[in-house]
Amino acid sequence: MKLMKKLGLALTMAVMLLGLAPATVLAAPATQTADLVRFTVENRDEAGITLRLYATDGTLRAYYLRVDGESSRVLTPEAGVYTYSLTACGVGVRGTVDLSRNHNWVLPACGHKGGPGTKAANTTDVSEEVRLVRVDLVNDTSTRIQVRLYGPWDYVFTIEGKATKVVTILKGEYDYTLFACQGGVYTGHFLARANKIQEFECK
Repeated sequence: MKLMKKLGLALTMAVMLLGLAPATVLAAPATQTADLVRFTVENRDEAGITLRLYATDGTLRAYYLRVDGESSRVLTPEAGVYTYSLTACGVGVRGTVDLSRNHNWVLPACGHKGGPGTKAANTTDVSEEVRLVRVDLVNDTSTRIQVRLYGPWDYVFTIEGKATKVVTILKGEYDYTLFACQGGVYTGHFLARANKIQEFECK
């Protein structure tokens, strides 16, 4: 009788162990590591930058990275295509980056392009995305003026009388509003390009 009980208990334990086996197999795929890529962001400007990545495959994956001035950071996101939001050189830009393989971003000093390593394979010169140009804003009046620019990015500048302010702004077309000459308000339009000289005067 005792022998029968022992055999019955052994049989019961064997059945229970067999019942657990399929669950262990099914759980194994969940522990597998996703494909990761190495995304290096090198900031050669003195000011810090921030970067946000958003997956385009509907998974809601998002990454945030801040890179201090004259330093580099490495991010290891899952491989894929991402939209990005980048704040650098005092402006914000959006775009898409393919991170299906290891990739490098290099941000030259604001207002400059290229530099060592920016032509290497799988490397992006971020100045091609943040298209900044140096512009001379010339106040031809004898009093202080305020200029508001509306275009690829909005800016407000104050310029002393008979002075020139050299600024770095996003390349493109701008409408402007000029406040000058004892309460006068004037409007205009200009194209910001490299070495542009834009004069302001009371009309």
